[in-house]
Amino acid sequence: MARADAADADGDRPGRRRDGNRPDDGERTRLAGVLAIVLGLVCGAVSFASFAYQIPSAVSRYADYRAAAQCPATDTSTGAGAGTEAVAGTAAPRPAGEPEDCLRTLTFTVDRTVVDRTPRTRRYQAALSGGSWHGTVVFAEPGPVLDRLRPGERVDGTLWRGTIMALGTQEARQGTLDEPRDESRVSTGIATGLGLLAVLCLRSGPRWWSRPDRHRPPAALVRSAVVTGFAVFLGCLALGAVAQALDLSRWIVPALAVPATLLPVRLLGRVRPESEPGGASPAPAGV
Repeated sequence: MARADAADADGDRPGRRRDGNRPDDGERTRLAGVLAIVLGLVCGAVSFASFAYQIPSAVSRYADYRAAAQCPATDTSTGAGAGTEAVAGTAAPRPAGEPEDCLRTLTFTVDRTVVDRTPRTRRYQAALSGGSWHGTVVFAEPGPVLDRLRPGERVDGTLWRGTIMALGTQEARQGTLDEPRDESRVSTGIATGLGLLAVLCLRSGPRWWSRPDRHRPPAALVRSAVVTGFAVFLGCLALGAVAQALDLSRWIVPALAVPATLLPVRLLGRVRPESEPGGASPAPAGV
């Protein structure tokens, strides 16, 4: 009995090695490594696409929208019928469906509105008709215009490039989801967080796969990795939100987040724990 207790105290339990791992923990650690590599590749691809295409496109679209001027008055004396409208000062009518880079304000009739505030499905929509445009516009919030509209009422809509960007009444104005917004700092924070997650996953995944015996049990390994990943991503997102609130350059986000994340990881990677009995020196679990 005393010998069994001593064996348990030394970690020599049935089904466990001296390092505390089960015999099948190596395969689980390898699987965690493969999943980390796949996750790193996905995060890296999304981060690259965001920095290379999505964010520059959104910034350019917002700048174009801010710089757009009011469209010239429509010339109705040219005899342009339904489906076309003539721009003042031109010789030929312009097709009504052709997008314009200027801002045009038209009056629409409200056909119906949808204000659904249920927790599972939140929908804020207005179906409009009139002139050369009819369809449904979507909003992020019910107010200040949508929740006051009733079927049959008239409302002014601002069109840009063939899409309604905002609805307005004499009292208020409300932008639709299609209206460009300056959210580049938050988007940069998300892209930076995904990029850092890709670096951490692609740094740790191959180590877990190639040297599974040098790490802690897979449950503790994955738990520490998830906590680290969430901390990095939420930190980048918070930094982007602060930059957005203070109207700072979006490049301040990666300039601060990258060294703040990778430098501690680099320093921790150089730390070598004391050798265990048998000469094994396990690598840090989270990186």
